[in-house]
Amino acid sequence: MDFSKKLDEEILKIAEPIMDNLIEGSNEFDYKKFSKDFSRLMMEAVPEEEFRSQLDKLNSTTGKIENKREFIGCVRRDTGVTILWAGYFEKIQGEVLSQLSLDEEGNEVKVFGVLVN
Repeated sequence: MDFSKKLDEEILKIAEPIMDNLIEGSNEFDYKKFSKDFSRLMMEAVPEEEFRSQLDKLNSTTGKIENKREFIGCVRRDTGVTILWAGYFEKIQGEVLSQLSLDEEGNEVKVFGVLVN
């Protein structure tokens, strides 16, 4: 598929719905929706118990993640891409950095990392 060779616009068409699921799943405490596009490695790294524990901490300090973001750019490596956005939390003034690392697993693009800080 050569995912990392795609243009930013093509990558965003794949990444935006994935990031939407991550944010919506997080805000709804819906692990199935949150982890829908996870790679096998991410499924092992973030089991449902860890998901719930992290959300409890996050929601008490920052509030929910707002589902609005501004695209910053793509960082490419061999086959993977990390997409960067400026994002927002309910209880934090100003922007935070949202990053989504996608790579190929089999014939599909999967989540290999996600960070909002």
